[in-house]
Amino acid sequence: MRTMRAAVLRDFSLGIQLEDLPIPEPKPNQVLVRILASGICHTDLHAINGSWDKKPILPLIPGHEGVGVIEALGSKVTGFSLDQKVLIPWVGRTCRTCSFCSSGNENYCDRQFNTGYVIPGTHAEYATADFRYILPLPKDIDPVQVAPLACAGLTAFETVKKLRSNDNKTLLIMGVGGVGHLAIQYAKEFFTRIIAIDPSAIRIAQAKLLGAETYSPEEWLSLNPRPLVDAAAVFAADPSAVTDSMKALRNGGTLALVALGKNKELSLPWFELVTRGIRILGSHVGPISTLKEVVQYHHLGKAKVLIETKPLADIRIAFEELAAGKNNSPRLVLVP
Repeated sequence: MRTMRAAVLRDFSLGIQLEDLPIPEPKPNQVLVRILASGICHTDLHAINGSWDKKPILPLIPGHEGVGVIEALGSKVTGFSLDQKVLIPWVGRTCRTCSFCSSGNENYCDRQFNTGYVIPGTHAEYATADFRYILPLPKDIDPVQVAPLACAGLTAFETVKKLRSNDNKTLLIMGVGGVGHLAIQYAKEFFTRIIAIDPSAIRIAQAKLLGAETYSPEEWLSLNPRPLVDAAAVFAADPSAVTDSMKALRNGGTLALVALGKNKELSLPWFELVTRGIRILGSHVGPISTLKEVVQYHHLGKAKVLIETKPLADIRIAFEELAAGKNNSPRLVLVP
């Protein structure tokens, strides 16, 4: 029996453990993928800590930003071949019958099964995935660069798409970590002025190099007068980032909530929302159609993920660094 090394969560109190497991056999609609790179997301931390009301199904292999090569095909798989490079995203399977699925917005399906949360993920040497929800990749694309696009890149790109319009010229980005630093790069094509705010000096320096006008939260609040923006995207989990963003919006501006906040509930000034005509939207990852756009964008060299790599064997260290904010680059990628 062939075995693989995998990161496994069996008990929230024990945390992640490396184990030797049998390499899974693909079901009829699945492919078996040998993982080349697997991005780490903050959702992985929520999964292994069981911090959301909807807990992951244990035992669990986390990870939902996987790039690999197909090594086996299920009996019903079409359109894919052996040795083909593919990308495995967060949305691993959906109902395929609801209005969201039929309209190409499967990321809002109420009956979706998420990779690395409900179904086994990509922090392993091998993973299976439903062929209808994976993306074929160009042979020459860098696995380490493309892995974070499955969630971080997709989330950032989808948010910018929702906020772009002829009326929106100035964009405020709150939080320039793994998702925010990509949003800056995507937004440059659609916004004439991008303002980025983050408490980390390292992240501010990175955002500045990417072309944003940057401030620490203290610097931003001390500005007098403070510029008004047309749209704002909150990639930070701090509730104050939401209220500060709303104050920065012009009347009729749009606020996109992207990060999953520290608190279950959010308090906003009702009177201001109504009288100032502020629009609020939530943005959750994106559909596979947008993922294709993101991959093409990077393949053309229009954007680059700032990355640190670690071997799969160091996954516990990687999680600890991410939780403590010690990673110098905005995104961490595991390489088996």
